[in-house]
Amino acid sequence: MTTQDPQDSQNHQDTHNTRDTRNAGGERETPADPHTEAVLRAFVQDGRLTRLPAKRGKRIVVLEHVTAHSFREGATYGEPEVNEILQRWCEGGAADHAALRRELVNERLLDRKDGAYWRSGVVTTQR
Repeated sequence: MTTQDPQDSQNHQDTHNTRDTRNAGGERETPADPHTEAVLRAFVQDGRLTRLPAKRGKRIVVLEHVTAHSFREGATYGEPEVNEILQRWCEGGAADHAALRRELVNERLLDRKDGAYWRSGVVTTQR
């Protein structure tokens, strides 16, 4: 008789119940690898953040996901627009849009200057 690890059973169940993660715009996405998929299943549900992970590695996965699905490369956003985008990610969860914005800037996923924000490492243009 083989016993199944309860964690494996939970992961299998989660895969079927929450694999279809959506970003704040409602677009479907498929994470690239099992680790990323597991992190996103734990912290992103129905296109919203349930909370920000405490561990930096997991937090980076979530922040990269938010950045990739919220901010176009080369586009510049005003602070009110960034706040609006991030508030949608935080609706109904324990994450705060101001903390999320601060984390995106601190981890250099977004840059800012004079009230303008853009994805880091990308030449910006006005939208």
